[in-house]
Amino acid sequence: MKRIIGTVFLTIVICLLGVSAFLGFRLFEGTPPVIKPVKIPGIVGKNALIAVEISDDKTGLRQVSAEIIQGSRHFSLGSRQFPLIPRWKGSDVKKAKFEWTISPEKLGLTPSKLEVRITAFDASFRNGGQGNEAILSIPLKVDFTPPVITVLSTVHNIRVGGAGAVSFTVNEKVTKAGVQVNNIFFRAVKGQDNIYRALFAIPFNMDHPKGIVIKAWDEAGNEGIGGMAYRVFPRRKVRDTIRITDAFLQKKMPGFASRFPEVASPSLIETFLKVNRDLRKKDNHFLLSLSTKSLPEIMWKGPFKRFAGARRAGFADERHYFYKGKEIDQAFHMGIDIASVAHAPVPAANSGKVVFCADNGIYGNTIVIDHGMGLMSLYSHLNQISVAKGQMVKKGQIIGVTDSTGLAGGDHLHFGMMLAGVFINPVEWWDAKWIRDHITYNLNIH
Repeated sequence: MKRIIGTVFLTIVICLLGVSAFLGFRLFEGTPPVIKPVKIPGIVGKNALIAVEISDDKTGLRQVSAEIIQGSRHFSLGSRQFPLIPRWKGSDVKKAKFEWTISPEKLGLTPSKLEVRITAFDASFRNGGQGNEAILSIPLKVDFTPPVITVLSTVHNIRVGGAGAVSFTVNEKVTKAGVQVNNIFFRAVKGQDNIYRALFAIPFNMDHPKGIVIKAWDEAGNEGIGGMAYRVFPRRKVRDTIRITDAFLQKKMPGFASRFPEVASPSLIETFLKVNRDLRKKDNHFLLSLSTKSLPEIMWKGPFKRFAGARRAGFADERHYFYKGKEIDQAFHMGIDIASVAHAPVPAANSGKVVFCADNGIYGNTIVIDHGMGLMSLYSHLNQISVAKGQMVKKGQIIGVTDSTGLAGGDHLHFGMMLAGVFINPVEWWDAKWIRDHITYNLNIH
C-alpha cells in the first residue's frame, strides 16, 4: 500500500511540475510581438494613412499604441487595449491590422522630418507583468507644398461632345496628373522629355462645364492645380424620330429574349423597351470601361479613315421612339451610322490594338481598337470579324464586314469613338486640319 501511495504521490508531483513548467514557459515567454508595415508613405502631406499588421502567436496582443514625435513634441495617435480574461490565458487576439490617419498640418508640425513610433505589448508576464515590448520607428518627411504646373499649349478650343489636348510640365515628381472636367478626370502621360500630355473631352450632355483645370498630386498627396485658357462651343443638337414596327419587333426581339433572359417580357414591345433602356445602358457601360484601360503610347497617326458610304445618323442625335403613333421611349445615339452596300468591307480607321471583338448586345458583333492615351474606335452591327483580340492592326486594314446584327434595322456600320470613359464625336477625327490644330499641336508632337 505504501508503495502505491508513493507512486501516486510521485505522479502527482511530476504532473504539477510539468504543468508549472508549461504555464511558466507560456506565461513568461520572452518573444515580443512582430510589427509588419502594410502601408508606409515615404513623404507625408496634409494627411496620410499608416497601416501595420501586428501579431503575437504565443500569449497574444495586450496593448498597441502610436505617437508622432517631432523634436521635443509628442502627439498620441491613440492606444488600444485587449481584454485578458482570465489573465493566465493571455489574449485571444493573435493578429490584427491597425491604421492611423496623421495630419501634421493640423497638429502645427513643421515641413521637415518627424517620427511615427508604434509600440506593442503582448500578454506575457515578463517585465513585471507588462509583457514583451516591440517598437517600430518610422521616419517620415513632411511636405505641404503642392506641385507647380506650367501649361505649354496655348489654344484650347473644344466643342461640347468633342475632344481636346493639352501639354504641361510639373516642377517635381508626381504620382498622378491630368485634366479635370467637372467630376471627370483624364489622366496625362509623361514623355521621355518630361512633358505631360493629355487628351480630354466634354461629354455631349455637359453643355456648360463648371471648370476645366489641370491637376497633379505629388508623393505627399499635395494637390497642385493649374488653370488653362479655353473656349467651349455648343454642339449642334438633332432630334430624330424612330418608328418601331411589328415587323421589326418580330424580327429582332425573340433573339434578344433568348440570349438575354433579363429582358424577356410577355409582349414584344415590353421586351424592346427593356432592350433599349436596360441593355443599352449595360452595353454602353461595358464599352466605356474598355476605354479607361488604354495603353499610354500613341499608336494612331494622322486623320482617321472614314468608312465609305452615306451617313444615316449622327453623334448624340436625340432619338424619340414611336409605336403605333405613340411615343414610347427616348435615347441618344452614341456614334455615326454609315450605310454602304450589304456586307461591305470595313477598314480600321487608324492603327492600334484590338481590345474587343465579339457580340455586345444592342451593338451586335463589335470590334474595339485602342489607339492609345485613352482613345478608342468601335465598329458595330458587323457580320464577319476578321481580327482577334490582342492583334495589332494598321490604318485601312480590313477588320470585318457590315451587317444588321444587334438592334440595327438594316445593313450599316455604326462607327463610334471613345476617350477615357466618354463617347466623343467621331467627325472631328476624320479632319486632318482639326487634328493638327487641336491635338498634335497642343501635344507638342509636331
